[in-house]
Amino acid sequence: MKLLYTASFILLLASCKQAPKLDLTIKADGVTNGTVQLKQASELTLNEPLKNGELTKSTQLQAPGYYSLCVIDNEKPITSKIAYDIYLENGSYTIQTNPAKPQDYPVVTTTSATQKELNDYYQLLNKYAGAIDHQIDSLTRFLQSNAAAALNKQKRAAIYTSTRAIQKQRRELDLKVLKEYTEKNPKAKIGAHLIVQVYYPEYAEAYNELFQKLPEDVKMSDDGLKIQNKLGNMLKQLTGATAPDIAGNTPDGKPFDKKAINKKIILVEFWKPSNDVSQLMHQQLVKGIILTPADRKNFGVVTVSIDEKNDAWLNAIKNDNVPWQQLSDSKGDQSPNVAKWEIKTVPMYCLVDKNWKMIKSNIPFGEIDTEVHEYLKKN
Repeated sequence: MKLLYTASFILLLASCKQAPKLDLTIKADGVTNGTVQLKQASELTLNEPLKNGELTKSTQLQAPGYYSLCVIDNEKPITSKIAYDIYLENGSYTIQTNPAKPQDYPVVTTTSATQKELNDYYQLLNKYAGAIDHQIDSLTRFLQSNAAAALNKQKRAAIYTSTRAIQKQRRELDLKVLKEYTEKNPKAKIGAHLIVQVYYPEYAEAYNELFQKLPEDVKMSDDGLKIQNKLGNMLKQLTGATAPDIAGNTPDGKPFDKKAINKKIILVEFWKPSNDVSQLMHQQLVKGIILTPADRKNFGVVTVSIDEKNDAWLNAIKNDNVPWQQLSDSKGDQSPNVAKWEIKTVPMYCLVDKNWKMIKSNIPFGEIDTEVHEYLKKN
């Protein structure tokens, strides 16, 4: 009887245990009327009033993850709101923002190991980039002001130019800080997440080198796989890299044969026959760009339709009468060409050499003849 009583008591205790919760406290001194927002993958998961500089919330997270935290002062313009990169999991968090320097990363007190890694990274980032972030913020606010609007065109243009130059310096600092952080913390779990947050296409080779040093489980995370896919295609667009393959067949059903193009320099045109602007630019190319007779002897063209409408493509090229390979796989935006060649808009023009090494990607139509002439003059 005693044994039965003891077992029942243990079951009662187990049933009373509550599932782990997120106990979140936000402190924003000086914000008497505000709002706290949490977003995950652009989805709003929390939208609560911040009263007298504080919010306390107890809730249950379905899964841990990275969130964007916004502390909004409703007495200030919405453009002044700042988002902070936070990792949340069930447990206790106290997040204290700095009202004097809202751009600074908040002080986050928690037992979360991943959030502690973020704390260390953003402290290092603030050490190197805090001053320049304040400078950019000040310039941006000035450019939105009436005082900037009152300046003459030349002075305003000069401020825009200097602001862009400072922003480029800031992006260079992202790479420097991430390198230093990774060297000090080679086993950190946040490496791929941090690369996703910055504009890594600008320095694709350097970020790829950094990415390859991350732990294998980090490289295989969701963020890691995104980076691998993006960087892989970007590296193929760099000068000297082997150009991606092209999927598609000619109008008579033959697959693309790059060996059949025996030219020193080759233009690859990606276009969409069902798009009026794209078709107009294609016809301009058919009519001929400005090249010397010597240049034309060494110049080849491949055109690739990014269109699902095979009939539209065949109708568009039936009167072209050009000695080019014209290709289509009839898959439109789902074509592998779109991902491999990083096609964002059409038409898009790229130049490759006779060995299908990339010369230049995404060239404006009006600059094709100059690029071709300058390349052939040197080669």
